[in-house]
Amino acid sequence: MLRKSGFTLIELLVVIAVIAVLGGLLLPSLASARATSRLTLCASNLRQIGLALHTYANSNAGFLPRGPNPAHPFDFSANNMATNQLWIGEDSPHPLQHTGLGGLIAETLEPRIYFCPSDSNFNLGQELPKIGTAKNAYGSYLYRQLDELPPDSNGQLDRLGANEIDRQRVTVEALALDMNSLGPPPYHQTNHEAQVVNVLFRDTAVRAFRNVNNIFAIPADAFADPLRIPGALDQILVTADYAYVGRPADAPHVQP
Repeated sequence: MLRKSGFTLIELLVVIAVIAVLGGLLLPSLASARATSRLTLCASNLRQIGLALHTYANSNAGFLPRGPNPAHPFDFSANNMATNQLWIGEDSPHPLQHTGLGGLIAETLEPRIYFCPSDSNFNLGQELPKIGTAKNAYGSYLYRQLDELPPDSNGQLDRLGANEIDRQRVTVEALALDMNSLGPPPYHQTNHEAQVVNVLFRDTAVRAFRNVNNIFAIPADAFADPLRIPGALDQILVTADYAYVGRPADAPHVQP
């Protein structure tokens, strides 16, 4: 009698078990590769934004784009505050116009660069269609917009100056970075799960830093007292400035 070739039940179970083990070993590697790819794409976006900021400054007597006042959930005069807002569509004396990095849209060919692929909620599909409408639109990156500049700075790209904090001179170098806000919804937003932060510096360099102890994030408890939020933004920016030459964790503490 001829024996038909094929797998026995035991052989089939062994093959399935081997595939399951290999899948379990490969999936973390694939997830890590995907996260690295997104981090790299995010850095590329910031690099393009940096080049556009230089183009804008060259066309505007050296000045960086700013204001008008972005819509803000609290009562701040916000045109000097760091922001991730791109478009004002409501709740402002100046609706229906660009703000913050949105002022660069005329300098950039692809608005997708304002959105990080690892953005937890302000994603491309959700926010980009709001630009030009009666709704506020937000990107993935916190833009300095002249926040935490020294008194002798006039807002020009080559004259951003330095801050004296805790007897340390911290040169203003950071222009934009991944937005991380740990407040309650709708103010909760992270990029890269708030584990890593890309920072764009004035020379258009982009570097990634570990967000140890959320040093690059607005803490959740700041939302219990909204007056703490401007100070938290200042601390994030000084930490990013300090990271240009030293460890972010060693940045001097900004007094509230």
